[in-house]
Amino acid sequence: MYKNFTGDDVSIDVSLVTSGVWQDGVSNLTTFFSSSTQYTNTGDYNVDVYRHNPASNASASVQFGVVYGHKEGSGSLGLKGATGDRTTAAIFGQFNSLINPPQTNNFTFQNNTTAPHMYALVINRARIREAIEPGGWELHLSASSGGIVKLIDDSSTNVGGNTNARNFSPELNIVSGTLIGGTNINTAAGSEDSTMGSYGTFYPSLGALILNPDRLSGAPLGLVTQSGSNADNRNNRKIFNSIVNGGYFQMKRQEEITSRHYFIRATSNNFNSTTNETYYTQSSGVKQIIPGMIRDAKTYITSVGLYNNANELIAIAKLSKPILKSKSREALIKVKLDF
Repeated sequence: MYKNFTGDDVSIDVSLVTSGVWQDGVSNLTTFFSSSTQYTNTGDYNVDVYRHNPASNASASVQFGVVYGHKEGSGSLGLKGATGDRTTAAIFGQFNSLINPPQTNNFTFQNNTTAPHMYALVINRARIREAIEPGGWELHLSASSGGIVKLIDDSSTNVGGNTNARNFSPELNIVSGTLIGGTNINTAAGSEDSTMGSYGTFYPSLGALILNPDRLSGAPLGLVTQSGSNADNRNNRKIFNSIVNGGYFQMKRQEEITSRHYFIRATSNNFNSTTNETYYTQSSGVKQIIPGMIRDAKTYITSVGLYNNANELIAIAKLSKPILKSKSREALIKVKLDF
């Protein structure tokens, strides 16, 4: 027996759900590992970062990657007539094309609009789902000099993000601050030195933190980025070591969940019969309803199927226990679909 839904039988609501972005559903990372195999093969391009040691844990998966890019290829091997792939130039060009509009040759970090190089922390796409939660992450960086900086985004004060016309929005500034005890920004991006600029920019939908090497080289971190010509400086390893020394990376993802509620109403005169063979008896080749069910029909609802207009079953809901249905008993069943 079928029943068509009306507008009164269906309701829709949308909710924003947050969860830990890292492996095993955690939101905090305090230990970081790299793969010697990956670093040997592609370490001049990027460093893949794991929560568990891939050398001893077969379930270890990449959480995020770190790269360094320079528009002139500085910090990597390669020149005209010299052996090398100029990997930092390739990385800079890739991120420049991905994030910035056409005819853009530099990165902008608040007041610094001519930055020729950048670091990027890119979260594994499978871990992001829809987006990283603005205001839901904190990264600690520590240099060998002993300096430490705690970074967050400025979504708490910069509602809607920057007005720069990037290929991804929103664009939020990366600032010094902490989420512990409530969001606390130490220095706003616009108050940073105009020569160095802010700490970077954050793109929630892209799952990328673009860090400003010039600002990281200043106090309190003092992370020196080397950019020698035709030099294998491996700056991506330097930022990875700074993450390891900082020992803390909190991050949450967010996704919009649409829930559709279907209210199935089995009224008194409906759904009182079934095609189940136990409901019938057969005598002299004639199939009849069991005598006791003719006057007092009863059924037990065990599942609900949802069909489309082509009469194709698209979903089925199983009840935890059968529900008795008769002419003197009505039933209301709610089916919830999340997508």
